[in-house]
Amino acid sequence: TPTEARRRMNNFKKNLANMDGLTKAEGLMSEGMRYWSDKYKKPTLKPSSYDRLMQTIEYQIIPYIGNYMIQKVSTEDIQDSIINRMQKQGLSHSSIKKAYEALNGFFRQYVIERKIVFNPMVGVILPSKNQFNTKQLQVLSGDEMKKFISVAAEKLKKGECRYRYGYGLIFVLYTGLREGEVLALQYKHLDLKNRKVRIEQNLVMVTDGSGNKKRRPLIQRSVKTEAGVREIPLCDIALEAISNHIALYYTGNDEDYVFKTRTGTHLTPHNISKAVNQVFKRAKIDASGMHILRHSFASYLFAKGLEVKYISKILGHSSIQITYDTYVHTDFEQLKQIVTAI
Repeated sequence: TPTEARRRMNNFKKNLANMDGLTKAEGLMSEGMRYWSDKYKKPTLKPSSYDRLMQTIEYQIIPYIGNYMIQKVSTEDIQDSIINRMQKQGLSHSSIKKAYEALNGFFRQYVIERKIVFNPMVGVILPSKNQFNTKQLQVLSGDEMKKFISVAAEKLKKGECRYRYGYGLIFVLYTGLREGEVLALQYKHLDLKNRKVRIEQNLVMVTDGSGNKKRRPLIQRSVKTEAGVREIPLCDIALEAISNHIALYYTGNDEDYVFKTRTGTHLTPHNISKAVNQVFKRAKIDASGMHILRHSFASYLFAKGLEVKYISKILGHSSIQITYDTYVHTDFEQLKQIVTAI
């Protein structure tokens, strides 16, 4: 209609006016995203967060639209080549969201700098989280926790510990520490007199930022969230386990890391995962990885009737909602009891 035609013409004129003084975006997406990440993101992110961003850019974005000219990239290109492709490949919602956020941040910066008029991410649809399978958390039962303790503390005929990190793993099982928190723990963080451990740093594995997959350990003087800086009280089992570990390996230097190799080098996630899997195998427990110890501790606290707000604080979650979403599930039998009681 004439009215619609006039409206569209006015919008077109406004867009032309907005383009006055516009600096045309030159170059390829690969060049632009690497420049953007180095100039705008690197100074503001933790090393581990920057590393994750670069991994996303180098492996999920550049191989697919890196050769596109920046000003030519369309919403459809991103939807098909990045978002839909990643979903078809079975990648997680979290991975897809990271790619979405990286591209959105990049194009928003170009709009702010008046290098482009329109952010193509405005029309990109991020798939709903409920389209992805939710992984069922695996936790150790009470009997399996007892088996784990028994095997982890096993001694050889000569009286030596079968597992160098056995007592340490028992300590982790009854404190719920994250893997990175465990590996960054120093003796100065342990206060056995007051039965507590302080968490204030984290070990991460990072690359050099060039896209090279080779990683090196790095101690971040911070943890995953602000709530992650915390003091955890030690129960009897945790206190006894870490006391035994100290008796075996502490050399008098509080700056030493609690978990080290026989040669004194720093443990990596691979090292400690291998150690815990050896204990699982010998105990005939169908489990794998350090994260199960953390989940089992949380489940143990729930079983003991501890309130969610306290469990959340011990685990270092940034909000109680995360604790609820991760660990609190009402099964059918619980619903049946509730309805029957009405």
